[in-house]
Amino acid sequence: MYLIAWEDAQPVGHAHIAWSGTHLGLPEVQDVFVLPEKRRRGIATQLTHAAEEEARARGWNSISLSVSQEGNVAARLLYAKLGYDDAGADPVRVSGPIMLRGLPFDVDDTLVYLTKHL
Repeated sequence: MYLIAWEDAQPVGHAHIAWSGTHLGLPEVQDVFVLPEKRRRGIATQLTHAAEEEARARGWNSISLSVSQEGNVAARLLYAKLGYDDAGADPVRVSGPIMLRGLPFDVDDTLVYLTKHL
């Protein structure tokens, strides 16, 4: 499921929710993205809250997400502020091509998993 943030008739951000096949067996917020010129305006917060509400509405009491272990400091700070805690799972190395937003990307990163009780 994709959640889309709109400003007037223009999409300015999105977040994906994976409902199954996730690392922790919980709904997982993935691919939170906001256009660079629209960042720092609360859009990622709104998308994350919307994902949490979707999970709660479907009967889940927790939700998860992953974030780069070393990079993306802004995302890590946001998720901490929103109440996400370390899931206690081992970090996961992701290397090689992945499909993201319909396009192939080469990645080499280590992800840590965070959870939030809803």
